[in-house]
Amino acid sequence: MALARLGSNRRSESYTWPGFVDALATLLMVIIFVLMVFVLIQVNLAYRVSGQDATLGEMRQQLVSLTELLNLERKASSDLAADLAQISRELEVTTTERDDILAQLANATDALAASTAENVVLSEKQEATLAALEAARLRLDERLAALTAAEQNLAEANTKLAASETSLASTESSLAAALEKLAQTQQESVEANKQADSLAAENAASRAEILQMTKATTALRQRIEELTTLLGDLEAQATRDKVAIASLGKSLNNALANKVQELQRFRSEFFGRLREVLSGRDEVQIVGDRFVFQSEVLFNQGQANIGNSGEEQLQKLALTLADIATKIPDDINWVLQVEGHTDDIPIRAGRFADNWDLSTERALSVVRFLASQGVPANRLAATGYGEFQPLASGDTDDARRRNRRIELKITQRVVAQ
Repeated sequence: MALARLGSNRRSESYTWPGFVDALATLLMVIIFVLMVFVLIQVNLAYRVSGQDATLGEMRQQLVSLTELLNLERKASSDLAADLAQISRELEVTTTERDDILAQLANATDALAASTAENVVLSEKQEATLAALEAARLRLDERLAALTAAEQNLAEANTKLAASETSLASTESSLAAALEKLAQTQQESVEANKQADSLAAENAASRAEILQMTKATTALRQRIEELTTLLGDLEAQATRDKVAIASLGKSLNNALANKVQELQRFRSEFFGRLREVLSGRDEVQIVGDRFVFQSEVLFNQGQANIGNSGEEQLQKLALTLADIATKIPDDINWVLQVEGHTDDIPIRAGRFADNWDLSTERALSVVRFLASQGVPANRLAATGYGEFQPLASGDTDDARRRNRRIELKITQRVVAQ
């Protein structure tokens, strides 16, 4: 009994040890729980940070894409500005040429009115004016073609502007979506907030730049509309100029026809009087609108000096021509064309190199003689054709005799512009 009591007393004195074990176990469990909570928090934070990094990477890619789009829009705007500058220069050149054409038309109208009042329908100055107007009309047609090309460029520019507006709208939508994602990211992390602030500043700058580009696009569209209106006015003016040029050309053509008819009347009178003077001579023929003298009448064979009988015939011709010349008005620019022709037998010796040389010298001899008889020298012209424009074909003596000739023709002189 004493041992049992002693053992019982000993157990009661050392009974507090299991309580420390429980306390230590509880503390260990708390520490483990805290560590688990910390690990879970770390895992959650790591997951959120990785998600934010992925979102930020996507936003960076979107910002890069938006930057590329903005660069493309800047390049397109610069190209459109260059096109508009080119079109403006072309319009200025066209306006200048149109003013020149209007001035020429005014001068031509004044000249035509003065010519009508004085019954002088056509003159060298009017012919020069007609040629200048024709050249101006050609330049105007070329300018109209250039304006048509400019109008096509404007249409292409409008198409590019529409595409730019669509791209800008898409860019704004992308920016709005990016801003929404950025706002959500700002609520998740302080670090994401700092990066989002930077992105928001960049987006604000981008939106400001997009707004500026939108305003520039609107101004550009207004400028294109103004240019289109101006182009329409220029086309209308060009149409009116064409009508005026056509009317003036018609009037000048009518005047030229009247002058040609008047010259034909004097030419008919000249040839009629020559028929009376030279009637009954087989060696003088009328071929179309010209008189034909056989070379044997005027020259010896192989010679270019006019013989006595030829001088008698040419004196009659000179008297008739001098009389008719006094009746032809000064504003009719007529000329007596003297043409020399030979047969096809080549020249082998003598002072003439070939038949061309002989035919030319004979025509010049006739011109010099007529000038010595009082025919105005400025109304005479000489040409040699050699054997290359025969009247008769074949190698007979009769055909060669017919081909050896001097032809006289009154015609209108062509004034070089």
